[in-house]
Amino acid sequence: MTTAHKDKDIGIGGKRGLVPLDIGWEITSPPEFEAVVNRDVMVPMRDRVKLATDIYVPARDGKALPGPWPVVFERTAYNKTLFYTNTPLPEYYAERGYVFVVQDSRGCFASEGVFDVYTEAADDGIDALAWIYGQPWSNKKIAVTGSSYFASTAQAILVQNPPGLAAAVIRVGPSNYHEDGAWQGGAFQLAHNVNWTLKQASRGKEATANPAISDALSRMFETANAYNLMLQSPLKRGLSPFSLTPSYEKWYQDWQSHDLYDAYWKQNGYNFEEFYRHAADVPVLLVSSWFDAFIGGELNAYLGYTATPGRRTPVHAVIGGGEHDNAYWRHTHAGDVDFGESLPIDLRALMMQWFDRYLKGADTGVKTGNLFRAFRIEGGRGNRNAAGKLQAGGTWQEFAEWPPRDAKPTKYYLTVDRILAGTVPISAEITYRYDPVDPVPSVGGNLTSGAEQVPAGPYDQRGQKRLPQCGNDLPLNARPDIISFMTPPLEKDIEVTGPVSVNLWISSSAVDTDFTAKLIDQYPPTPDYPEAYAMNLQDSIVRARLRFYTQFVPHARRSYGVREELLAPGKVYEITIDLAAVSMLFRAGHRIRLDISSSNFPRFDANPNTGEPFAKRVLAPQVALNTIHLGKDHPSYLVLPIR
Repeated sequence: MTTAHKDKDIGIGGKRGLVPLDIGWEITSPPEFEAVVNRDVMVPMRDRVKLATDIYVPARDGKALPGPWPVVFERTAYNKTLFYTNTPLPEYYAERGYVFVVQDSRGCFASEGVFDVYTEAADDGIDALAWIYGQPWSNKKIAVTGSSYFASTAQAILVQNPPGLAAAVIRVGPSNYHEDGAWQGGAFQLAHNVNWTLKQASRGKEATANPAISDALSRMFETANAYNLMLQSPLKRGLSPFSLTPSYEKWYQDWQSHDLYDAYWKQNGYNFEEFYRHAADVPVLLVSSWFDAFIGGELNAYLGYTATPGRRTPVHAVIGGGEHDNAYWRHTHAGDVDFGESLPIDLRALMMQWFDRYLKGADTGVKTGNLFRAFRIEGGRGNRNAAGKLQAGGTWQEFAEWPPRDAKPTKYYLTVDRILAGTVPISAEITYRYDPVDPVPSVGGNLTSGAEQVPAGPYDQRGQKRLPQCGNDLPLNARPDIISFMTPPLEKDIEVTGPVSVNLWISSSAVDTDFTAKLIDQYPPTPDYPEAYAMNLQDSIVRARLRFYTQFVPHARRSYGVREELLAPGKVYEITIDLAAVSMLFRAGHRIRLDISSSNFPRFDANPNTGEPFAKRVLAPQVALNTIHLGKDHPSYLVLPIR
């Protein structure tokens, strides 16, 4: 095996070749073999259901070599013949001395059985890994990997600590699907759930067996049709397009019905935070980005795995500036913002270096110990580039621990004058009217791909008439139900890197309502943006009756809905809105802005203020008068980690 082989032609993000992070890591393992594939090997599970599995093996002259070889294993619900082109392809592994095994999840594509989302991952994953462990071509050193859904299938194996598991690379995946995917802060993640389920149902076995069903579901996936489903939510059993595919409707209805963080969400497959203490002590590489839907989950995974008692092997995290599907740094931009040539790195090389180091023992330059690498987003001058995107910038940084030890949690108090201040203000109240029939429209944010109603990533926080939820193109905070708090123009650059949260003292005229928070980099007016540009960074929500939360490890993102309690109208309560984390350089002349409101639709469902569980709503929506309390007795504030 050849090490220290630098390949400047492997870049995928632009004209220049990309070396991971441009900080000295080198690409290893040039191709030494051919690749042959054995398709649709039917691997039996404990209940005798057989799962279709493709096996790519190193070869010479078209014939598989006996090995034994180290193995990289993926399980997917998205078709085992489809791959991200900027990650190692199956043949790429085999050509470099690995067996690559990829399996269709239960009930998906060529596999037998019925697809039961996420819950299939634990037992089937362990059974499949045990089968690989016993094969003559396996040297019993196996790595698991995957992104998004199959990041969950990989972690479902990792947290069970099976024999033979030697390493893991987890990409843009959740740590607790109750908080990361189906719900957040007690609110239903409507756009994600409707779009993702439509997409999965349209290509599932029940649909593909009947072209009429597949066609009907595909039509519903169109932007306007899917948006109308969101308006009609919660979707009634037997009365939505999901009823055409009963197995898919079953788990969608389960999602709707379990708004509390209960036993349903604590199953391995949906949840890994409950199982970190049992995880295999193997090197883990986590890959995500600041605008990914699962960024909170990846940050929690880093904290959870590094906190595992007795762990001896390293955990590394690499957090870029992209979106869910752009977390792999294929581009310099995310959403409507370009972050410059520093952003893209070569994920394929990054992964192979990890596998070469921990499956083959090669010296690939991977640093020892835990390591957290993050792309720091940097505000720009407010100019638009040739592609029509806001031109910002960014810098890669690395930390021996997360949160950074030198990041000081700093309170910015909310004042009646709508200022973020460094000192506790006079006591006051700000009351606004929240009408669930006219919710604040979602523009950008942390979402998965495929939600055309809410494009992922950073965008100027103003309406876009092309989006069905927007009736105009005015700034969002022109609405009376959005309360914007801002610092004065900054006199110097301020770096914010680490966890972010908002502490609010609130009351409402309703027995239940929502409070939302959105952190924004407010640019000054420029010739390209004469009305200024408000770039969203992180946002979240808390449903008041589900405001109670837990944290699995210190600094981890909170998981809400551990119990419920209605509000007493007019009574003052304290709530915390978790904004995960950022790495952001706010430039001199910019303002740090925090928007508080009570809706963000259709990213989240609009709370009707009636106090009913989401799936059981029957009462007419009610207008709520919601109040933010300020001052010494009720200090509402934003917490930013300042470096």
